[in-house]
Amino acid sequence: MIFTDLEHFITASFSLLGVTCSPSGVSSFTRELTAYTANYPNGGYEVFFWTYDKGLGKCGSQVFEPLPNTNDPLNVLEQIEDTQDKAIYVLHNFQQFLTGQKADPLVVARLFNLAHKLKTTNQTIILLEEDINLPSFEGLIHILDYGLPSAAVIKAFLKQLVNRLPPGITKPHVGDTLIRSCQGLTIAEINDAVRFSLKKYPSINSEVLAQQVNQFKLAKLKRLGVELSHEPDVKVGGLKTLKSWLARRKKLFACANPKLPQPKGVMMIGLPGCGKSLVAKNIGSSLGVPVMHLDIRSLYHSLLGETEKNLRRILKTAETIAPVCLFLDEIEKGFEAGSSTHDGGVSKGVLGIFLNWMNEKTAPVFVVATANKVNNLPPEFLRKGRFDEIFFVDLPNPSEREDILGIHLNSFDINLSVEQLQTLVDKTEDFTGAEIAYLVREAVTIAYGGDRLCNFEDLETVLGEIVPQALRDYENIEQIRSWARVMARPAS
Repeated sequence: MIFTDLEHFITASFSLLGVTCSPSGVSSFTRELTAYTANYPNGGYEVFFWTYDKGLGKCGSQVFEPLPNTNDPLNVLEQIEDTQDKAIYVLHNFQQFLTGQKADPLVVARLFNLAHKLKTTNQTIILLEEDINLPSFEGLIHILDYGLPSAAVIKAFLKQLVNRLPPGITKPHVGDTLIRSCQGLTIAEINDAVRFSLKKYPSINSEVLAQQVNQFKLAKLKRLGVELSHEPDVKVGGLKTLKSWLARRKKLFACANPKLPQPKGVMMIGLPGCGKSLVAKNIGSSLGVPVMHLDIRSLYHSLLGETEKNLRRILKTAETIAPVCLFLDEIEKGFEAGSSTHDGGVSKGVLGIFLNWMNEKTAPVFVVATANKVNNLPPEFLRKGRFDEIFFVDLPNPSEREDILGIHLNSFDINLSVEQLQTLVDKTEDFTGAEIAYLVREAVTIAYGGDRLCNFEDLETVLGEIVPQALRDYENIEQIRSWARVMARPAS
């Protein structure tokens, strides 16, 4: 727990600490820190909080009364230096004066010298930021992450919130479903979501409340470029090797034994339309966990450092929601090899953050990545052990085409004879799964326009109009197949 670590750092006279925290978690962090430090051994510490607009004030009192003339960065550092009491100073968004466009060399020098001076005192400065990057303080500052609340913290907060509800409002049961819906939100966000829902529906039960909180969470994830994918209506035909490989990892993924290897994830490479994305969405349902669909390109921001900050925030959310499946579609578009020369190194930094997270993550987050163009993938992605396995999804073989046709024909209640089905299997030799799905949908559309049920003749009519991608892009397909023979495992 972060507050236990903070206690060890503070009581060991560490003078400068950094804590990463989302904007909506600032108030809960400060409140918890104030309560926690009051019970430190050998006497508690006073906690002071600083913002640029208000200045420095003491926490814990009913009214926040900032000291005069302390909103200026230099003035607040001078105030800290002149104080001898046992105290912790939380400086919120102070980093802007240490690096970037607003950086002031005098503020940097004053903080650097003050951090060394405070090592012999009972005073600690905490820089509270959404993201911390201070190379000039390397070795002097120690950074911790406040993170998102755990299930235990959420449960305690919800019980406290429910017990304080006024008469006339039904007190919902704080169970696993409600707690699960709150995971991925800060305490402040949970408080807003629950209070809004209870105000809107005074007689709400815990199940409906969980649904309302989930809507808040979905809106938050969408702003971050993430969507929670629903289980697809269409199942995946074929790919038996890949399905068997996934089935063997289902039990291991749900196991909490630290002595057993935790599944990292899988990469699928192949042609567009061969079912990679559909498989990814089905993996979540087979593992019994939600699927977070991350659009990598949506992370990129024009402001310096914002792209990396967005990615860290999403990965942190995934770990909190875990167990979860994190789906990155067409990953080469977000981590394209050589693209860092055109974006000032942002894509290289994003790649480094993601790969480092994959290596060090301990939460049950199963990563599913798909790619269409292997030449655009950075070689770091293809290193052995990065993913548990790399699969090549080729054009469906005859047995798989029969499965795929059966799935789509059955969805429209189309009955064919064995001979007719075999004819379609033979004539769709170079078709992708998406092209087979289009074949059936278009035939149904034609039949409906003619006020009749879809039949074999409609399917044959559409069949003659489709030029498969495999014939239009033969050289690219052969290039991928040649690469896959050495670098990947067949999914079928």
